[in-house]
Amino acid sequence: MRAHWRIHVMTRLGMLTTACLLALPLPALGQDAAISGTVADQTGGVLPGVTVEAASPALAGAPRVAVTDGEGRYSLDGLPPGEYTVSFTLSGFQTEQRSGVTVAGSDGATLDAMMQFASFSEDVTVVGSKLDTGRQEFGTSVAYLSAEQIDVQAIFTVEDAFDRTANAFTGTASLGAYSIRGVNNNGITPAFSSANALASVLVNQTALSPTSGDFLKPSLFDASSVEILRGPQSTLQGPNSLIGSVLINYNQPAFDGYAGRVRFEGGGFGTMRTSVMQNIELVDDILAARVTYENRQADGAVTNVVHDVSDVQRTDEQTVRLQLGLRPGADDRTSINLTWLHNDSDSNPFALVAPNPMTGAGLFDRQQNYSRLDEYPFTFDLVNVEATAALTDRVSLTSVTGYSAFDLDQGFDGDLTQFDFLNVDAFVNDTLVSQEVRATYAGDAMDAIVGLFISQGDYGNGFSGAGIFPDGMGGVAPFSSRTDLLEEVNQLAVFGRGEWTMGDRLLATAGLRLNRETRKTDSFADNNGFVSELAGEETFQQLIPSASLSYSITPDTSVGASYARGFQAGGIAFAVFLGQAQSYGEEFTNNYEVFLRHRSADGRITLNANVFSIDWFDQQVPFTPPGGFPQFDQFIANVGESNLQGFEVETEVYISRDLQVFGSLGVTDSTFKDFILDGVDLSGREFPASPGWNASLGVAWQPAAGWFAGSTVNFTDGAYTEIFAPDITRLSPRELLSGRFGYRFSDGWSIYAWGTNLLDDEYELGLFDGRQFGLPGAYGRLGDPRTVGVGIDLDW
Repeated sequence: MRAHWRIHVMTRLGMLTTACLLALPLPALGQDAAISGTVADQTGGVLPGVTVEAASPALAGAPRVAVTDGEGRYSLDGLPPGEYTVSFTLSGFQTEQRSGVTVAGSDGATLDAMMQFASFSEDVTVVGSKLDTGRQEFGTSVAYLSAEQIDVQAIFTVEDAFDRTANAFTGTASLGAYSIRGVNNNGITPAFSSANALASVLVNQTALSPTSGDFLKPSLFDASSVEILRGPQSTLQGPNSLIGSVLINYNQPAFDGYAGRVRFEGGGFGTMRTSVMQNIELVDDILAARVTYENRQADGAVTNVVHDVSDVQRTDEQTVRLQLGLRPGADDRTSINLTWLHNDSDSNPFALVAPNPMTGAGLFDRQQNYSRLDEYPFTFDLVNVEATAALTDRVSLTSVTGYSAFDLDQGFDGDLTQFDFLNVDAFVNDTLVSQEVRATYAGDAMDAIVGLFISQGDYGNGFSGAGIFPDGMGGVAPFSSRTDLLEEVNQLAVFGRGEWTMGDRLLATAGLRLNRETRKTDSFADNNGFVSELAGEETFQQLIPSASLSYSITPDTSVGASYARGFQAGGIAFAVFLGQAQSYGEEFTNNYEVFLRHRSADGRITLNANVFSIDWFDQQVPFTPPGGFPQFDQFIANVGESNLQGFEVETEVYISRDLQVFGSLGVTDSTFKDFILDGVDLSGREFPASPGWNASLGVAWQPAAGWFAGSTVNFTDGAYTEIFAPDITRLSPRELLSGRFGYRFSDGWSIYAWGTNLLDDEYELGLFDGRQFGLPGAYGRLGDPRTVGVGIDLDW
C-alpha cells in the first residue's frame, strides 16, 4: 500500500514537472524563425540576384546568407531569437545595411529593402600603370575590356579583343599576329630572328617570348581584364615595347570560399569548348587555390584535296592553369600569388590556301592542293610569382619573377603543289627568364615607382629541307639546306616614373629608363654543301624618357599632352647562305600625343581620345647583299625614316542600368619618308599590315537575371601584307558581326546562343605573292566563315 502511494506521488510529480517544462519557453531550435522580404531598386523594380546576409551574436557560426529570386524575394530561415544586422549587396548598387532587426518569436520579421543605384560605371584601375592609376587619369592610350564585357560578347581569345580595339589589327603568325597603330609586331618586314618584337604580351605581368606571342592565343575564360596599351611602355613595363603592350590579367585565388564555374559550348565546323574553374580556400584567409582547365576543338573550314582531309584549319588546344594565393598571417598587406600555365597545341595557325588553275577553285573555296599536310604542334609553359609587401602605409615593394618556355615543331609543304618537290621541317625553342623588382610610393600629392628589370632570353630556330625551290627569277633551283640560329639576349634596365598633383587641376608625370642589352648570336648554315658557322656579340645602351601634363577643365573632363621615346635594340644579321654576318644599330621613335578624358559624374558616359604623331628614325632596313638569296640572305642597315599620324576615340554610354552602348574609331596614316628596300624606293607608301581606319559599335543588355544579349560589329579598312607586292597581297576590308543572346537564371545558370562573323564576310588575314609558285595571284590565310553555336554556363 505504501509502495503504491509512492508510485502515485512520483507519477503526479512527473506529470507536474512535465507540465512545468512545457510551460517554459521552448528551446531556441523550436522557436527558430525567419527574416524575409522583397528587394527593389529606387524605381520600384524588383531585384533578383541580391545577396542578403544576416549577422548576429545569436548565431553560433557564420552569418546566414540568401539570394533574392526572380521576383526579388528572399528568406533567411532558421534564425534563433536575437538582434540582427542585415546587409543587401548587388553589383552596380550601393550596399544597403539595416541594424537592430529583432527576431523574437516564431513569426520572425519582415524586412523589405530599397537599393540605390551606385555609379553606372566605376573608373577602372589600369594594371599596366603599376601605380594603380585610374583609366581616366592615365595619359597613355589604353583599350580596356572588363570581365563583364568579355562574358556578354562573343570574346573567346585575345584576337577577339583586338578586333574590338581602335587602331589594332589581327594578322597571321608568319607576318606578325597583330599590329598596333599601323605597326606590325614583327616589324616592317619579317626576319629570321625570333628575338625581336615591337610589342610585349604579358600574362599576369610576365612577358611572353616574341614567337610564342605570335602563336599562342590565350583564352580569356576567367580573365579579370584585358588591357591594350598603345605607344611605348618602356618607363612602365619591365620588357621593352616600341609600339605597345598587351596585358592579360587572370583572376587571382579568392579567400571567400569555393566559387566555381563551368562552361560548355558547341557550334559549327566541329567547334567544342569546355572550360572549368574552381576556387578553393585551403586555409582560412591564408592560402587559396584556383584551378582552370580548358579544351578547345574545331575543324575549321579548309580542306586538303590531295589527302581529302577537312580539318586542316583545326583548333586543338588544352590549357591548364593552376594558381596559388598566400597571405601570411592572414594579413592582406603581404601577398604572394603563383601562376603555372601549361598549353598543349596541335592547332594549325596557318592553313594556307591557294587558287587552283587546274580546277578553277578560287581562294575562298578554301582548298589546299599540297602533298604534305601542315603540322605545327607546340607546348608552352609559364610560371609567374608575384609578391607584394606593404612596408608602410605609403611604401610597398613588389617582385615579379617569370619563366616561359615555348617549343614548336613545324612541318609543311615547301613547294605548295601536289608533288613532293620540297618538304620543310622547322623548329622554334624559346626560353625566357625575367625578374622585376619595383618599389612604389603613394603620397598625398605624388606617386612614384622605381624598378629594376633583368631578363635572359634564349631563342633558337631553324629549318631543314631538300628538293627544288623557286629561285625568285621564274625558274627553279636545287635546294638542300639546314639552318640553325641561336640568339641569347640579356637585358638589364632601371626604370622609374612619377606622378605629381599640382593643385586641383594639374597632373604631371615623368619617367626614365636606362637600358642595357647584350645580344649574342650563333648561326650555322649548310646550303647545298656550303657550310658556314658564324658568331657575334653586340651591346646596346639607351636612355629613354617620357613625360605628360594634364589639366582638369572640370571634375569630369581633362585634357593633356605627352611625349615618349621608343626604341628597338640592334643586333646581328646573318646572310645564312652566303655565310656572312653584319651588326646593326638601334632604331628610335619620338611619340607626341594630346589626349582627352571625360567621365560623367554618375558614370553614365565615358569618352577617351588620343591624337598622336610618331617620328621613326634610324629605322632598321633589311636588304639582300650582292649574290645573296632573297629572303634568306638578309642584312640590316639603319637608314630608314618614317612617320605615323592618327587618333583613336573610344566611348561607353549607359542608356540604363542594364543597357550599355559602346564604340570606337581608330585612324592611322603611316608613311615611309625615306626608305629604300633592295633598290626599291618606298617613300610615300603606307606600311604593310596597316589599315587606314577601323571602327566598332556594340550593345550589351546585362540584367542580373533574365534575358541578356551582347553584339559587336567591327569595320576594318583594307591593307596589304607583302612589301614588294602591295597589289597582289591587298587584303579585303572586314565587316565582322558577333554576339551572344541567352537567358540567365537567378541560381547561376545561363543558356545562350553565340555567333561569330554572322555576316559571313570573306576576308583574308595574310596574303603572300604566289606568282613564284606559278599561281595566278596570292595565297594565304583566310578569316573564319560564319560560325554559330550554343552554350551553357554555370556559376556557383
